[in-house]
Amino acid sequence: MWTAWRLAESGRDALVVTKHGIGDSATAWAQGGIAAAVGPNDSPTLHAVDTLAAADGLADPRAVEILTREGPERIRQLIALGASFDRAPNGALRFGLEAAHSRPRILHAGGDQTGAMLVRCLASIVASHAQVTILERCEVVRLIMAAKRVTGILARHADGTLAPLLGQAVVLATGGVGQLYAVTTNPLGATGDGWALACEVGAELENLEFLQFHPTALKLPGVNPAPLVSEAVRGAGAVLIDRDGRRFMTEVDARAELAPRDIVARAVAGADANGGAWLDASRVSQFEQQFPGVTRILSQHGLDPARDPIPVAPAQHYAMGGISTDLEGRSSRAGLWAVGEVACTGVHGANRLASNSLLEALVFADRAARALVAEAPAPEASLSVDRSGAYGSEADRAAESIRTEMRGIMSLHVGVQRSEASLSSAEEALRRLVRAAPLEAWRTRHQLVVAGMIARAARRRRESRGGHARTDFPRRVRARRLVSSR
Repeated sequence: MWTAWRLAESGRDALVVTKHGIGDSATAWAQGGIAAAVGPNDSPTLHAVDTLAAADGLADPRAVEILTREGPERIRQLIALGASFDRAPNGALRFGLEAAHSRPRILHAGGDQTGAMLVRCLASIVASHAQVTILERCEVVRLIMAAKRVTGILARHADGTLAPLLGQAVVLATGGVGQLYAVTTNPLGATGDGWALACEVGAELENLEFLQFHPTALKLPGVNPAPLVSEAVRGAGAVLIDRDGRRFMTEVDARAELAPRDIVARAVAGADANGGAWLDASRVSQFEQQFPGVTRILSQHGLDPARDPIPVAPAQHYAMGGISTDLEGRSSRAGLWAVGEVACTGVHGANRLASNSLLEALVFADRAARALVAEAPAPEASLSVDRSGAYGSEADRAAESIRTEMRGIMSLHVGVQRSEASLSSAEEALRRLVRAAPLEAWRTRHQLVVAGMIARAARRRRESRGGHARTDFPRRVRARRLVSSR
């Protein structure tokens, strides 16, 4: 939405295509907030130091410098557009502290409704702009190529009809891959579409093995997506305890509950495997006022954070890798761009610093729009597009058991802890599922392609780093990118 708005403000027409509604995205679910060095005693340099430290040696310092330097201006721009962040009684912006940040620099809206506020704000702006068209409930079944350039998309409308939509460029902003796992904090639409589409046209992808598992998803039988208990709850003083009521993070890391997410996730996974893990928020003052969304979720399941320990477990949350892009969002395939979680800008490296995702989306979406405006127009594409292929829904509905098995395989073998044996088992099982999937089940096949790419990338990286943990290679041995087009 930000890219579309910036293009429209520069006089370019933009078409936003979304397979659900304009407000349906992981952004709308973001509780933690948005990090930016706009407060007192903070600076882009300090923010960059924290980001690089969390990234465990794989972040691109140039990308991080851009993120932290341009971020404050995007925040000021958002506020000018009507974004409403929480403020202190004196009217000053209120800043929260989250894991691995050295300063309180997290902006929130409505306590834990930051993402929802941003989506409402941007959706209102693009919906009212004369040069932005929004096409909802429309799926992209494949990218259209001409002369080795992406020139548009083949779209499937809600009624099942196919139509080519051509343009000067295609910008993928399809989010993450959470629904490839049995337990995730991601919405149902996060099925890795963008990675599959980019792979089909030979665009490079990188660092696919680095997946972030949020340490404190609410653990309830049969509930998926798993409601998120925001990291900000730990920032406000909640502590993690095991089945004996013992606080275990103090024995794992000096930063305890505020250690980087990968460290906390592995510790919570260990406690969960040995009887369970809980978040004790009884000492957090004014919990309901600080976290109204979390309070509402807990109440729906009969939990009172002032009284009840909150059962938690890690859940697939965020992808640090993705479609390889330059610092303006260009992929390796001409005409194809990527922004947000689907992209790998180099900002997150092996582990994302909490609340950097919304900032990255804004900063690099803005850079992509400015670069697109500056580019010379590409030759007009032909309207003669091959529409062959079966892209219905019946085959995918019939393949639900295949997707269920895939999610179990990914959680068991390509989850918080991995090994050569588990990853080899995953690859073999996923190949079997590909053979079993009907050719007409294109959504299912897209998901299996992406799952296979993640498993292969994880097997190739024989070390533990950031969000990628190998029990058979527990040491960090080298910092290198693993780039693949398959």
